[in-house]
Formats: sequence, C-alpha cells, structure tokens
Amino acid sequence: PIVHITANTFPQLPLPSVLTVSAAHQFAVNRWNPAYTAPTQSPSYAENHTSAVNLPLSMDPVLAVVTNTTGQMARRHLGEDFSQKIRMSPNCFVATVDSRFIIAAGFWDNSFRIFSAETAKITQIVFGHYGVVTCLARSECNISSDCYIVSGSEDCTVLLWHWNARTQSIVGEGETPTPRAILTGHENTISCVSISAELGLVVSGSVYGPLLVHTTFGDLLRSLSGPADLHSATCLWLSREGVVMACYPSHHLALYTVNGKLLRCEMHSDSINSILVSRDGEYVVTAGEKGIIEVWRTFHLTLLYAFPGCESSVRSLALSHDQKFLMAGLATGSVVVFNIDFNRWHHEFQQRY
Repeated sequence: PIVHITANTFPQLPLPSVLTVSAAHQFAVNRWNPAYTAPTQSPSYAENHTSAVNLPLSMDPVLAVVTNTTGQMARRHLGEDFSQKIRMSPNCFVATVDSRFIIAAGFWDNSFRIFSAETAKITQIVFGHYGVVTCLARSECNISSDCYIVSGSEDCTVLLWHWNARTQSIVGEGETPTPRAILTGHENTISCVSISAELGLVVSGSVYGPLLVHTTFGDLLRSLSGPADLHSATCLWLSREGVVMACYPSHHLALYTVNGKLLRCEMHSDSINSILVSRDGEYVVTAGEKGIIEVWRTFHLTLLYAFPGCESSVRSLALSHDQKFLMAGLATGSVVVFNIDFNRWHHEFQQRY
C-alpha cells in the first residue's frame, strides 16, 4: 500500500517529482512531466500513433530497471528499524520541497530520521522524544526557505524543530539538534499533527483526546472539542484561513475555526484515510477504504463531486502545485492521477446561489 504521497511538481525545481512511500518502507521518486497538458478531445484509435506516450507521471527510473532488483531495492528502502506498534499512515513521513530528503517517524529508538532520497542513506537521526514518534508534519515553504517540522509521540508531547534549507538538516542551538518548542497538554499518544508557519499555529490530536491549538512558541491556546464521539482524530488539516479539518475513527468529519468554534460535523459512510484542502481553502478532498475520492465545499461540507471508484482503498492523497492534478496512492501499491478543476465548482456555485 502507498501510505504517503508528496507532489513536488514546481516547474522551477531541477527535477519535478512525486514522492511515494509504501507500508513496507519502500519509497519511489517518480518523475513529473511539467509539459503535460490534458488532451482536449478524446483519443482516436483509428490512427496509428507512433509518438511517445505523453503522460503526466512516469515511474521512478531506479525502480523501472529490472536487471539488478536487489541493488535497486536497497537504494529505495528506509531500513528495518521501524517499531511494529505503529500503523504506517500518511502522517508518518514528510518530504522536503525538492524531493531530496525524506523524514520518517516510527522508529523503535524514539527517534525520527532523515534519509537522502538519492541513496536511501540516513543523513541525520534526531532524538528528543521519550516515546516512539507517531506523526510528523511540515510547515508551508518555498523552494529555498527554511521551514518548521513538528513531531508527535507516544510520550504525549509535540516538539517543534527548525529545518535549515542550507545545511539540509534539523538545526538547534549548538551541534546537536534541539527542539524550538515543546508543546504539552495531551494526556495520550499523539495521533496527528498539522502546522502553519504563516499563522504561527500548531494543531495536534491525541488518542481519546480533543484537538489542541498551540502557538509556535509553545503556548497552549485552546482545545477544539465537539460531541462526545469526536476524539482520537486520525487526519488533520489546518488551512491558511485558520480552518481546521479533522476526521475521526467514528467516521465523522469535523470543521473548526482556530478560535474553537465547531462549524460543521458530518457523519461519513466510509472510514477516511486521507484528507486535503485546496490552496484557497474552499474545497476539501477526502478518500477512504471504499476507494472513492470525494470533493466537498469546505464551509458547508456539501458533497460536490465523487471521482470514479478506484480498484482498492485509497491510503494517501496529494495535489500538484497548480491544483490541476490529484494523485492518489492505493492499497494495491499503484498511484492514480486524476484531472481536477476546482474552478468548475466555483462557477457552478456562483450561478446556483
């Protein structure tokens, strides 16, 4: 199963790519074709096309070679030191903007590690937690800027770290990496975390507990709690508008403001594995065990569109930088790319209301 997918498709990058990680800790850096344009008319099968197939995504060249499989696999594997207690989910991994480094959580020695995507070698091991690290998140950043990394753990704390784009590592005051802030207040294992450097906020959820909002300086602002069955959030997204989207094992989707108001709470028929919010904050995309990807209006949670069902459950989602392509990682290990046009619903919505 493809449990994590990150789309780094900026055309300014030397190598635009889509990075995927599987539940067995294999990863792939799949090439993205920025020159791809969606065909306007349907293909005609009568003419014999001999030209190269123009597709938006091509397989990782290292894994596409079938001659030396064991050597190639070693170049794309994150090692065996993962704790067996942790179910691999989209929030166990973070990729840097240039797809050159993967940050992975879930190691038995309570660390999280930074791997080079070129060689799969460990470039840094970061200690700071007293329990297994269960989730990671990265703040928004452009190609050459520093960003925040947050890590949540079984020790009930969330730590905030500074990723330095120049040294390409996590930095601290001295030689050893030290956390910028320690966020406390949870009483159980952290299950998901999200950060916005723009807003200066970190939202985190814990098992059997509510969501907590902290500042990036470590101050606890408030908890986001709703009805009794809204606990143990599994997926979390903090939009630039300060809207928090969370989904729960009870199949609920909940929408909060960062000021603590529960805006909407809807029961879903599916167990949701991944959510993402479009860049303008207007649309939410969800996907789950039934293999159906759905698009919702953020503020009403009205269902706008459902994509054709995938062959298996969808474990992870990503959007390209231009918000025109949606990528889904499936339980079968394949990646599906959909065309998506958020403007379409925007115009319909304007005409209808």
